[in-house]
Amino acid sequence: MRLPRPEFNILLFGPDLPAAGLRGRAHFEDAVLVLHGRGHWYTAPVASLALKTGGFDGRQWLVAWESPLGTFTAILEGEGAMETFVDQAPEALAGRLHLARRQHRGREHRFRLALAIAGVALFLPVFALVWFWLNADRFSQWAAEQVPVEQEVRLGEMAFAQMRGGLKLLPEDAPADELVERIGVRLTVGSAYPYHFHVADDPRVNAFALPGGHVVVFTGLLKAADCADEVAGVLAHEVSHVESRHSLRNLIHALGLRAVMAVALGDFAGGVWGDMAGELAGLAYGRDLERQADLDGLRLLRRSGLPGDGMARFFEKLAAQDGEGIDLLSSHPASKERLRELRAALDAQGDYPQQSLRVDWLAVKAGL
Repeated sequence: MRLPRPEFNILLFGPDLPAAGLRGRAHFEDAVLVLHGRGHWYTAPVASLALKTGGFDGRQWLVAWESPLGTFTAILEGEGAMETFVDQAPEALAGRLHLARRQHRGREHRFRLALAIAGVALFLPVFALVWFWLNADRFSQWAAEQVPVEQEVRLGEMAFAQMRGGLKLLPEDAPADELVERIGVRLTVGSAYPYHFHVADDPRVNAFALPGGHVVVFTGLLKAADCADEVAGVLAHEVSHVESRHSLRNLIHALGLRAVMAVALGDFAGGVWGDMAGELAGLAYGRDLERQADLDGLRLLRRSGLPGDGMARFFEKLAAQDGEGIDLLSSHPASKERLRELRAALDAQGDYPQQSLRVDWLAVKAGL
């Protein structure tokens, strides 16, 4: 009794067959490949078979041959089709099977390599963003250090020009403006930055510094201060942010990878800087930057012969009000730890020669 030949699944294409192919079965009988499906039977001499690999991933095996009707192609289907085909193939196919296997392995290797490259290409932007986010402070510090002073000043001028329309600046001969200018000039002697000090008519308790040297104090802050020494303390703190490039670092950090790339390419006029004003308006300094500005501000006050106690006293007074409605504490958080460190640094300075400001504080307040 003759045992049935092991068969394997195929998808057959050829003349007069459906465009989507004809599913069927196939087996070898000596030197002939027999294929059938839905009542159709076909035979192909093994000697006429051409073996190829194909498909999207190169893992499909195809058997093709020429007949009087035209070209036929059978795709081996299913996990076991290729194994059965190889096991049952006659010796006459051995050489072509070896070649087809090499082609199959080569295409599979190339496909896996392409998948790996595609995966890296797809994941790389995500990886870059995550890496930048984790190292954003380091990147922003590095980028800030690469910006020449003249370009930083230019960025500050651009930012101030964007903001100026929304600020009600007091005249330069106003008592409050003259006071802030006097203190600022005294604090910034010898600086590489061309400082400009402004007073804006705004009830909020706030002050801010832009990259390159524009410093703006709100009238609300001047009204909250009890003396010129407290204003000097705030200005020393803001000037220290500029001198240490904290404002620029914060700007680059806020604008993100685009700003880092712009700095790396030397692009200080591109569109990346177009929304500087909006970014700078809501920026807050981190604990380390605040601590550094406190310490550097105390040194500026000492160098200028101005009392250092005003800075600590003013920030402590604002913090005692729980920060309600005080914008300055939103951008310069006054934690208990920070205030303790500020007091400790002030005590460590000890006494030094001081030249207090001669100012009619009541006249300044009245002019507001």
